[in-house]
Amino acid sequence: MRDAIVLFVNGVRREVRGDAAFLTVTDWLRYEERLTGTKVVCAEGDCGACTVLVGRPGGDRPWRFDPVNACILTMAQLDGAHVLTIESVARDGALHEVQRAMCDKHGSQCGFCTPGFVMAMLGHFEHHPDEKASPKAVANHLTGNLCRCTGYLPILEAAADVRPEKYESVVARHHSADIASSLGAATKDSLRIEDSARGTIDAPATLDELFALRAAHPDARIIAGNTDLGVLVNKQKLWPAGTSRRAISLHLLHELDGATLEDGVLTIGARATLGEVERAAATAAPDFSRLLRVFASPQIKNIGTLAGNVATGSPIGDTIPALFALGAEVELSSARGVRRVPIDEFYRGYRETVMAPDELVTRVRFAALGDGATFRVYKVCQRRDLDISFVGAAFFLAHDGATIREARVAYGGVGPTVLRLREVEALLVGCPLRDEAAWERVAAAVEAAISPRSDLRGSEQGRRVLAGNLARKFGHELRGEVFA
Repeated sequence: MRDAIVLFVNGVRREVRGDAAFLTVTDWLRYEERLTGTKVVCAEGDCGACTVLVGRPGGDRPWRFDPVNACILTMAQLDGAHVLTIESVARDGALHEVQRAMCDKHGSQCGFCTPGFVMAMLGHFEHHPDEKASPKAVANHLTGNLCRCTGYLPILEAAADVRPEKYESVVARHHSADIASSLGAATKDSLRIEDSARGTIDAPATLDELFALRAAHPDARIIAGNTDLGVLVNKQKLWPAGTSRRAISLHLLHELDGATLEDGVLTIGARATLGEVERAAATAAPDFSRLLRVFASPQIKNIGTLAGNVATGSPIGDTIPALFALGAEVELSSARGVRRVPIDEFYRGYRETVMAPDELVTRVRFAALGDGATFRVYKVCQRRDLDISFVGAAFFLAHDGATIREARVAYGGVGPTVLRLREVEALLVGCPLRDEAAWERVAAAVEAAISPRSDLRGSEQGRRVLAGNLARKFGHELRGEVFA
């Protein structure tokens, strides 16, 4: 059992013990390492000023370095990782090509957000070093970064001005096989960080250890991506200053890595990031992958997990209606064994699940779409990117090109949990795809089946009408797709 986090920062090995292990990554970088280029503005993963590159093995990303929000990560999560900050970018006082482009195109005014933009751009160019950046690719990659000065156009022009022939990989300059080997050797054993004031963070190295810890401490918070917990902690809605905490981190459990498609089934581990799921689902369920493109910023998708979205159980969780319609199942594990629960039987009420106190979500599975299957998912919100939906819907149909043989319909944001509308599904089975009047009946049935509430994002009546219109939209798109 280790009592120290081991990581590399800009190519230099560091060990972190005691209360420092409970700090956010931004606080540790700024106050312990004096690396003040990493800024903090929102402290909830929205603005991107805190963006750093983090590399670690796992899943489809063997030592893949990706941009992440450092403000919502705990230091314990960086055990075994290599962190690159803005201070690693320039070489011997000479600007990196990305920094040069930002200067030449006047991509900075007050400058507070600039380090985060540079690191986010690096996150794109490190994976596409030989390509001139397209405006769309860069705009998509910078959705997690906010600037209140420039209007963004000079920043986008800077990205377009980066010359592939002049680009030097920051990762290649600082990372090496020796560093990877050193971190692998240093993190083979489990980790326990204890502090009399802050509490205890455990990171088990085996599933048996994980299940034993879960049974012994059922109230401990599970840390995977920390995208929800990090915000709650920063806003002092969870573990306010002066309170002790108990947390279990999954970062050493590589058995739970990855999203893999085998024998027609996509299996998603509890540690698989939403970015990995987006890439894997592009083949298994393309419209699910499309949803994940606008689910969150790259920084969030590079650390947030699908399992966390499922376990949190928000009725407006974007992925949950899609998983209902895809017929997904949730794998629950404990020292007592493993059981699989259909996701539409997983929720008992508002943020309540069937998980026993000693269980946790270890995997999510669903069958890849085959011939004669149509799947569509919709998210309606006030902004295209980085917004919470006020109505979500997902539809799955198995058909022979003329008649529907099987249907699954799910809606989010219209009740205390995501709802599967079986009465609507019954209307669809046997329905001709070309029958527009049938889709009007389906839309009316959707409006009658749901129980939305009014809140700041929308009214009860607005949600009801919108839900019906999404069914009409799907029917219209389906007729065009199948009979085109």
